[in-house]
Amino acid sequence: MKKITQIILIMMPIKSNLININKSFSKVIIMLFLSIIINKISFAQPGVIDNTVVVVAAYEPTISDAYKITFNPTMKDTVFETPKLSYGIESNSINTSITLDPIKAAKVVGEPVTKLYKNLIEAGFGNYTTPYFELFANSTRSKTDAFGVHIKYLSSTSSIKDYTSSDYSDLNMEVYGNKYLKKSTLDGEVFFSRDALNYYGYDHNDAALSNSIKDTKQRYALVGLNTSYYSNYVDSNSLDYKLTLGYSNLSDFYKSSENNVKLGLDVDQNLKLFKLANRQAIGLNADLDYYNNSTQGTTANTALVKLQPFVSAHLNEYMLYAGLSVNFVTGIESKLYIYPVIEGSLAVIPKVLKVFAGIKGEVTRNSFKSLSDENPYIETNTPLGYANNKFEFYGGVHTSLTKTIDFTARLSTKSIDGFPLFVNDTNTGNTNKFTVVYDNITVFNINSEIQWRTNEKVTLLAVANWNQYSTNEIEAWHRPTLDAKFSVYYNISNKIITHLDIFAFDKMYARTFNKGVAEAATINGMVDFNMGIEYRINKIFSAFVNLNNFGTTQYYNWYNYPTQRFNMLAGLTYAF
Repeated sequence: MKKITQIILIMMPIKSNLININKSFSKVIIMLFLSIIINKISFAQPGVIDNTVVVVAAYEPTISDAYKITFNPTMKDTVFETPKLSYGIESNSINTSITLDPIKAAKVVGEPVTKLYKNLIEAGFGNYTTPYFELFANSTRSKTDAFGVHIKYLSSTSSIKDYTSSDYSDLNMEVYGNKYLKKSTLDGEVFFSRDALNYYGYDHNDAALSNSIKDTKQRYALVGLNTSYYSNYVDSNSLDYKLTLGYSNLSDFYKSSENNVKLGLDVDQNLKLFKLANRQAIGLNADLDYYNNSTQGTTANTALVKLQPFVSAHLNEYMLYAGLSVNFVTGIESKLYIYPVIEGSLAVIPKVLKVFAGIKGEVTRNSFKSLSDENPYIETNTPLGYANNKFEFYGGVHTSLTKTIDFTARLSTKSIDGFPLFVNDTNTGNTNKFTVVYDNITVFNINSEIQWRTNEKVTLLAVANWNQYSTNEIEAWHRPTLDAKFSVYYNISNKIITHLDIFAFDKMYARTFNKGVAEAATINGMVDFNMGIEYRINKIFSAFVNLNNFGTTQYYNWYNYPTQRFNMLAGLTYAF
């Protein structure tokens, strides 16, 4: 079926003044309503549907009224004026009566005092028939005095292959004590030592050499005392002082002897001369060394007087020390030497990194004791003298990398007149003994040291020295260019304590003669390993084993004097 829908809108002429808007709107509503009804009827009937809507109304256009904005724009002021306020407090006292009950003071329980043992004994035995004994006897804690005794004995009776007897024995005894006064301290010691040895530095299989060398024994006996009296003021502005007195007598198997008297005075006083410096001081170090030497019926008296006035100042991270070293030598001829003593330092990082530099000069005595301490195989009539260090310039750095690591590096150059060099004595035919030649040398030295320690359990120490010598001799006899030491200490739970020591030096030279012409004989360098272990059974009893030269290397500290190879010492310790 064809669907037809028509809407007829008949627009009537506009009668602007006859019909108002309300009537027209009503007519439109009525016509729309009728159209909807007719449409519904048409959809309900089948066949042709005629949807015709006729709207009869007049078109009247309208315009809505316009309304004017009746308010004006305004700006809001953000400035706020703070009001001024004043306060006042009226205080009124109120009388109160409070009665406090007394209470007992709290008791502070401190850490228990560690028990001290008065005595310690160590005893042991090793190969090469080596007995060992050591005793420490001390007083315990006291606010007024301290006293102690120390005795040590070590010997060996075996020889080295192809060499005559290399027996030796060392005995040391000392008694010491301190007296604590209110503002000062008095201390002193009495000592005795006896060191016996043999001049074994030749091949005993050589019959001709053995016949020419008759005396091989040597014995050094040293007895003496030292005492000092010094201030211990708490106030840093008080005068600090120290007085020292010492005496020693050294004699040997061949009736050579040396008497030595030492007097010393050190004083310093803080001052306030300059406002720039935080701390200033002025002081004096004075020493008198008197020597009486007797050798094969001849006697010599010499003395060395040293005076060193100085001033020092600390300004924040800077430190300056300036003084004079006045050295007066008496003997066959008297001489006066005056040298500057200046040192400055800068704390680049306080308590962490410090650099320092200085220059100094001094005179020292090459005495019978100092030479025999360094080389016990010297002739009994070795010539003595003075070493004049004309100048020494040095500089370095010290740093504490952490709380447990310290490192120091130092380099120096110095010129010394009368520097002792040990050579085999060929004048008497006893080539197994040494004498001294004095030479004017220049030494350039580099020294470094590092130490690491942690909670008293582990300690490591490494030290190295490098020396370059410039001498009038062919070589600096018996002076190695490089020497080093490395040590490790390890405490395992305070029960097992171990230590390892490594010593090393590179090659050095000894003076020899070939058809009357001096030559340099090479002494090879060495590395020496030593190790020890202690097992603490309890607080008073322990056992130990020391292994020396366990690399079994035979090396020479002095020309023709080989050392013992591997040696072991085991023993016990007891505290009571």
